[in-house]
Amino acid sequence: MSLQGPETAKLFDRAMGAMVNGVSSGWRYWGRDDTIVLARGEGSHVYDADGKRYIDYHMGFGPVILGHGDPHVTEAVARAAAEGITFAFTQEREVVAAEKIKEAVPWIERLRFTNTGTEATMHAARLARGFSGRDVLVKFEGQYHGAHDYVMYSAPGMDTEMMGSPYRPIPIPMSSGMPGVINDLIITLPYNDLEAVRRTFRNDGHRIAAILVEPMMGNSMGIMPKEGFLQGLRSVCDEYGTVLIFDEVKTGFRIATGGAAEVFGVVPDVATFAKALGNGVPVAAIAGRGEVLEGWAKGGITQAGTYSGNAISAAAATATVEQLLTGEPMARLQKIGTALMDGVRGIMAEAGVAGAVMGHPSMFGIYFGDEPPTDLRGTATHNEDLYEATMMGMIRRGVLPSPDAHEPWFLSAAHDEDDVAQTLQAFGDSLDEALG
Repeated sequence: MSLQGPETAKLFDRAMGAMVNGVSSGWRYWGRDDTIVLARGEGSHVYDADGKRYIDYHMGFGPVILGHGDPHVTEAVARAAAEGITFAFTQEREVVAAEKIKEAVPWIERLRFTNTGTEATMHAARLARGFSGRDVLVKFEGQYHGAHDYVMYSAPGMDTEMMGSPYRPIPIPMSSGMPGVINDLIITLPYNDLEAVRRTFRNDGHRIAAILVEPMMGNSMGIMPKEGFLQGLRSVCDEYGTVLIFDEVKTGFRIATGGAAEVFGVVPDVATFAKALGNGVPVAAIAGRGEVLEGWAKGGITQAGTYSGNAISAAAATATVEQLLTGEPMARLQKIGTALMDGVRGIMAEAGVAGAVMGHPSMFGIYFGDEPPTDLRGTATHNEDLYEATMMGMIRRGVLPSPDAHEPWFLSAAHDEDDVAQTLQAFGDSLDEALG
């Protein structure tokens, strides 16, 4: 049964004629008959070309923190657009946005804007290499840091059996077209394995420019850090003069207004922000503290971008962070997200399905299996067929999570109690149907 109604199918026919596979990002293609084509969004809902309404748990893969079409953000964007968007000079809206981000995330000393999470992690990695004079990055299996070659290794959803021993993992390129010489510039390790980190640094610490880490696994079921893991990374980096980079493209302005440092009590040297920073408007930032920033201030390490800090992005960031600073959106996310997570756990228990609901109320994952995972390798025992069947059943019923279990559910402050009730009904019905 196709997910596309007649008008949606017609629109996708046009998309197929104009764009490769009818999409502008490969992960959006679900097949000829099931790729969703949307017409508009409002609050916690999106609507396809046939007018079918979905309760949205994609939220653009995380950016929409306040809800689709939030009036405060859209009004700020409209005012900015009317007064000129791109000048390639510093502008007042950019300054105001930077100050507002510093207010929300107090450890930040200075920052620079860019446009996407990929750009942000790319620039952060270059800054760390330029500052340290070293070339190697450490990243963790199952973490995704954007679509540039230096970090596209051992990503979520890849075959963990190809990754070798957890004692000395093999970095697996995510895509064809990545130069093989880059393999020697990346070390991949299991997430939450602090001893593996320490062992690696004892052997190779003199070569390692940075540890690049998602504080929680935003692309692998919302797996949380073990107690002491992030603190241990901070300690290792301090010992070896290595830059600690938090990739907060997903967690920033979502798990807390102050991000991972507020939640976990660990402060990085550099952090990358995007997604929820602009409530869906493309905007990103590379923020830092201490002498690492002198790599930019003194020159010689390139960071540039024609559209960086443009008026629309800056206005959206200011308007979004202003609302988050009131505390109301985060309180709403905590309440609604907790109710949804608890409800899913209860339905799983009643159905006799072993598993776990992991993560944060604003972004969480569901695992079907006996032993909740603490890293990517642990997710290999997940019942993927049951999960996908359940999620596709929910989508047919008008609830829209990702059918890929590695991708968390994302909530917004616009989700309400009625959304939770309808979602839990759809989850229970779809799980029963999938179980047969």
